[in-house]
Amino acid sequence: MLNTDVLAQVYHNGLPDGMQGHISKMQELADRRGILSVSLLSNFGKDMEMSMKLETDIYRGVIVQTSSDYKLSEYDRLWLHPELCKGRSMYDGGKKNANMKATIDKFNSSVGVYSTHSIDEIGGYKQETYTIVDSGMEEEAEIMLSSWLLSNTPMRKAYEEVVSAKLVQGAQEKRDSIAKQYGASDRVITSNYNMIYSDGRSYYFYNHGIKPTNGKALLNISPLIGCAMVSVEGNKVESDLLSTDKFINIKNLSEEQRNRAFDSCKWSGKNIVNTYTMRKPLDNYKNVLESHNVTMYRLENGYFSANPVHNKLPADIVLYLTPEKEFIPQSARCHQHIRDGSLDLPASYQNISKLMKNHWRELISKKYMRGDSLIVPRQMVEESLL
Repeated sequence: MLNTDVLAQVYHNGLPDGMQGHISKMQELADRRGILSVSLLSNFGKDMEMSMKLETDIYRGVIVQTSSDYKLSEYDRLWLHPELCKGRSMYDGGKKNANMKATIDKFNSSVGVYSTHSIDEIGGYKQETYTIVDSGMEEEAEIMLSSWLLSNTPMRKAYEEVVSAKLVQGAQEKRDSIAKQYGASDRVITSNYNMIYSDGRSYYFYNHGIKPTNGKALLNISPLIGCAMVSVEGNKVESDLLSTDKFINIKNLSEEQRNRAFDSCKWSGKNIVNTYTMRKPLDNYKNVLESHNVTMYRLENGYFSANPVHNKLPADIVLYLTPEKEFIPQSARCHQHIRDGSLDLPASYQNISKLMKNHWRELISKKYMRGDSLIVPRQMVEESLL
């Protein structure tokens, strides 16, 4: 059984391009023997970065119910997200000006200082500071998942291995340690996602979904907006309200906004393109939030995953997410050639072919050019031109 009801609430004007194809893949999954139900969440879509990294289709935003004897195979990478047992923890306090490097996962993770505001009973303004850490046990989780898929592990045994390996506890200890580095104190709440649960008869995988704790869950609205504590009546809610393929248009940002995007947010390396920090929320995220009792936590500053798939990104996304040189903040960590106006693009056959068509003279080294003649090794001619 495939449940797509929530998508009608998210996409009032019809499904976006490509979404029907993604739904069809979920229908194929729902029709498989041993799959009892598939429920799509509002953040359902193809995980672009993970799909590029693993070179196969990976989806996010779906809850899958299986029988206890359902045997996992390579096919199940489709829905069994590799970031197993990930979590988002919030702590009291934190150093407001801190965005120091932290040992977080390489993809879609963060640690940051956030603030929330309120008015007291006599009209006084109150601001509180919190630290939120969103990370898991990346390497351990990937090794465990690959082992399951290679050995056709039954879902029941996979659940038992997760429990015995103490991935959840290990991830929590890691987040607690990072929070201390940021000067935080007591943990307020943790919302785990990409978890396997059991009702004693069947098993559920909450792919970018959260099982609320005491009716509460901590959601990621988007890296630049911040997080939200929501009240939930049911037993599931999406872990974030991120779109899967929409990014902030940096050309429309003011100087203050650019400083927020490239200075208040730090990440590993000097590539200015970050598909995580610049991800937009769902178009109707405000409507989703209005359906819950919500407390918002605004990002002050933080350290984020670099999402290192730069060598696989399409040229149009690289161009879209790279500011023109005069708009790059001086405080941003950035390669000098990007400040000089050049882009980092994958050296793919497609990119090279298109560039060569119009710019071959500029691109071919002078070593191989003399006037209108090519000076190339004999072997090159024999292998490529005959």
